[in-house]
Amino acid sequence: MSKAGNENIDFSGVEQVAERYVAERKSAGMLTLVSRQGEVVHRHCAGHADVEHAIALREDTIFRIYSMTKPLTSVALLQLIERGLCALDDAASRWIPALGELEVHDEGPLQSDITIRQLLTHTAGFSYGFEPDKYAVDKLYAEIWQQGIQHRTLEDLMGSLLQLPLLAQPGTRWHYSIATDVCGYLVERLTDMPFGDYLRSRIIEPLGMVDTDFEVSAERAARFATLYGPTEQNSLTPLEPPDRSPFVPSLSGVPVQLHSGGGGLVSTAPDYLRFAQMILGGGELDGQRFLAAETVALMTQNHVDERLLPLTFNGIAPGEYRGYGFGLGYCVTIDTAATAAAGSRGDFGWGGMADTYCWIDPAEQLIGILMQQHLPSLVHPGRKDFRDAVYAAISG
Repeated sequence: MSKAGNENIDFSGVEQVAERYVAERKSAGMLTLVSRQGEVVHRHCAGHADVEHAIALREDTIFRIYSMTKPLTSVALLQLIERGLCALDDAASRWIPALGELEVHDEGPLQSDITIRQLLTHTAGFSYGFEPDKYAVDKLYAEIWQQGIQHRTLEDLMGSLLQLPLLAQPGTRWHYSIATDVCGYLVERLTDMPFGDYLRSRIIEPLGMVDTDFEVSAERAARFATLYGPTEQNSLTPLEPPDRSPFVPSLSGVPVQLHSGGGGLVSTAPDYLRFAQMILGGGELDGQRFLAAETVALMTQNHVDERLLPLTFNGIAPGEYRGYGFGLGYCVTIDTAATAAAGSRGDFGWGGMADTYCWIDPAEQLIGILMQQHLPSLVHPGRKDFRDAVYAAISG
């Protein structure tokens, strides 16, 4: 039975957004899912998981969620903080000595230690390599990415990345970066177990996220969506079909060695909903506790000094993102008027490089999930249109 008020909500506007983006060939397929007050009140699949083979998008389609991995990594590290293995303002070099030996490009030695809080909030001084024409540091990152990384272990990759200079002194700049991958490596060092094993045993499997992993198994490969992107010849060119994907070792012939805390997972909308419901439930789902409610509250509030705002997403999206702060793994709305998007003060969320997206609104007891496979992300306002249509539905 639907909870009071949910049964009368008309989500046809949300469906129209997805159908329009597919019809205009801005997306091969869009899956939209909305949960409110603990029940799924909307689910819709528009378009295809694979256009060339006419494979329709389905609720159990598996997607590359890329940076939507980051909140899971943050939860993993926060679990260890709750266990007393480390603290937010500890110097991370205590467990990763290379962090204490870093230098800042054109500035020299560190003026202060990199803290765990700074790693979780992208204020540690790292970069990602998305703007090699703008930053010399990014050129160095780009050289590593060009060599391919899926065949490398996390420890091996960190051995290369932690030799590069920082872009800025710790705590002086908000800059989206590899910091969450460093968080995953820190989990390895704190637990003495592979990061992927920790994530599976403490978060993924206990939550019942049955299709979430760092690779797609042979029996699931038929449900794995193709990654699309624009070329001069075709607005929806298949960039990475499943049979050429490094996420499918049974087809590529190359084992997936890297457990990237910053962007390595594949998942489904129902799986990711389980994780989001746990966060919205204050760290608990189905009677099992993953984080203390106080830790979730800390995770989902802004930790970035106003002098480092507004957020700017280096090389991913143009312009400034006003009205947002950043917590311990999530972007947080701190001024709804400044965002120019529908939402509530205190709502939070994050997206992935292939334009997947999830946000959580505690005030409305709402979770919204958008799944698609389009690279680059944010070339169209699909995420905002989805959000706006959801809020129009629940307020109408």
